[in-house]
Amino acid sequence: MTTKWTKKKRARRIQAVIFVIALAVFLFSGYQLLKIYLEYKKGSDEYDKLADEAARILSEAEDGEGAGGGGTGNGQGQEDAGPKPWEELDALMRGQNEDYVGWITIRDTEIDYPIVQYTDNDYYLAHTFEGTENAAGTLFVDSNIPEGMEGKNVIVYGHNMKNGSMFAGLKKYREDDFYEGHKTFRVNTKTGFYTYEIFAVTVVSPNSDTYTLEFADDAEFMDYIARMQERSIHDTGVTVEPGDKIISLSTCVNKNVDRLVVQAKRLEN
Repeated sequence: MTTKWTKKKRARRIQAVIFVIALAVFLFSGYQLLKIYLEYKKGSDEYDKLADEAARILSEAEDGEGAGGGGTGNGQGQEDAGPKPWEELDALMRGQNEDYVGWITIRDTEIDYPIVQYTDNDYYLAHTFEGTENAAGTLFVDSNIPEGMEGKNVIVYGHNMKNGSMFAGLKKYREDDFYEGHKTFRVNTKTGFYTYEIFAVTVVSPNSDTYTLEFADDAEFMDYIARMQERSIHDTGVTVEPGDKIISLSTCVNKNVDRLVVQAKRLEN
């Protein structure tokens, strides 16, 4: 016959087991969170270092003749006295990673990163600029664009990281106020420092025609532009011409179900 003492003893054992299990779950969860934090920090530290290395060159371009009064310049008209700033930046980054193709900066976000292009669209999903395996990955151009940053529609992919890094800042473009204050951004390549003007911000499926890389002719390109602007969250009023080159910045949203795409045209001298 079970006594009250036996029942109490059994209850204490059950409580002890539950406590041990709860403690184990807590410790494991804490370990996982610490692991994620350290991985985020490692990625952030690496990109902060790269940004510091690029800052001097980018600052000189902003302060000097390289950007031009309208911020669209690629330095034409300057005296040819050695490497241009964009050439210096390209050499600096290519010296660390030959896959480097450009640098992008968007004000009031953490987007201040190198862009790469590889032979596939998988490697840089989980590797940093320095080749370290990391969930942050690297911003990268679609591998199916042979012209790289000079393509007709340059698609750049990047993760929407929970700590606000990589392309997480693109989400701000869903807000009217942010768009109104940030209608342009900078992309620097080996051919120049360029300003891009946003003409559409859309939320689409991963297999959307937004990701069209080639166009048969000008008419097909302009039809594409019309569709993008019709879907846009904002009525930008920006005119895109048949001869323009565009860029499409893409990141995951809505629990990785959809893609947020910010599209802009390159402004030339």
